[in-house]
Amino acid sequence: PPRTNPAPTAIVPVPAGRETRLVLGGYTQMQAEFGGTGDARFTGGGDRIYARRARISLGGSFAEHFDFRVEGEFGAGSITPDSAVRAKANEIYFGWNRYPGAAVRFGQLKPAFSAELLATQSKSPFIERSLGSERLGDGRQVGGAVSGSFADQHAGYLVFVGNGSGSNSSRNDNRKFLQTAHVYAVPLASATAGELTLGASALHSTDNGITKSGPNFDATPGGAIDNLFAGTRDGWGLDAAWHLGRFDLSSELLRVRYRPVNAIPDRSFTAESWQLSAAYYLVPRQLQAALRRERFDPNSARGGDATENWLAGLSYNLKGDDLRILVDYLFGRAAGLTGDDGRLLTRFQIVY
Repeated sequence: PPRTNPAPTAIVPVPAGRETRLVLGGYTQMQAEFGGTGDARFTGGGDRIYARRARISLGGSFAEHFDFRVEGEFGAGSITPDSAVRAKANEIYFGWNRYPGAAVRFGQLKPAFSAELLATQSKSPFIERSLGSERLGDGRQVGGAVSGSFADQHAGYLVFVGNGSGSNSSRNDNRKFLQTAHVYAVPLASATAGELTLGASALHSTDNGITKSGPNFDATPGGAIDNLFAGTRDGWGLDAAWHLGRFDLSSELLRVRYRPVNAIPDRSFTAESWQLSAAYYLVPRQLQAALRRERFDPNSARGGDATENWLAGLSYNLKGDDLRILVDYLFGRAAGLTGDDGRLLTRFQIVY
């Protein structure tokens, strides 16, 4: 009789300690882009295919209300064109969650400034976040956070204090810390009128040579623009989101006051951004159309340096967020940028 191969045996992660739960997962996002520059983030990109992100995470929890997560990221790591593919830590933390109103975490975490940056990007109807949120906000930092929710998750907060030196850095750029906070409330939640969420963010930081693109910071006067900022930052933000059936509408306004110690480009100035997004499922849970209007002004005291963009997109969910195909078209006006013609962005996403 013909030989048959034995049925494959399922491979299940086995805890090495005394965890009550252990989860292995991640996702991969492959992208292809064509056309003009779009905005400053894509300068030099041209037509290209690249691995935007590939993340693998391991998380779990203990009966004593402790949880943990270790997540690595592989791929380009940013929109900016680069000749290297990187492997780096993305999110690392352990926490204590005994009380829903005061959960504590320590590790490399998202700061609590900007609702758009706090949202999970793999679930967004758009391929990339708005330019303004990325320029005014900060990436994951090493620090500590306290969060809580109340009234059946109809109100909550997140407070974060970190080194302020960027991701994958164990140093503090000075003896002070980045301080951020975000609060939210759901004043409306009904089957007929939908759900309305309102939020606010705050930021304060004293920095000594961190990278902040957009306003043309220059640590060495007279040299090439190096985008290194030393000084103080104070910011605030307001956000709102409304969900009704197949329709979603959201918006966010961010403003940050910079005070560079060397007064370059100015002694004190404000950078601001806003975005308004709408998304609608043409086919329930499967085909979604989205449109975003955004504006980023790196220095409101100077005219003619703002970027104004439109982003129109379609996303097709083969299996929810686990298998997605997204197509976006970015167009608008980027001040001082040659070739800011429309740019076509495409992505295939798989969550495992």
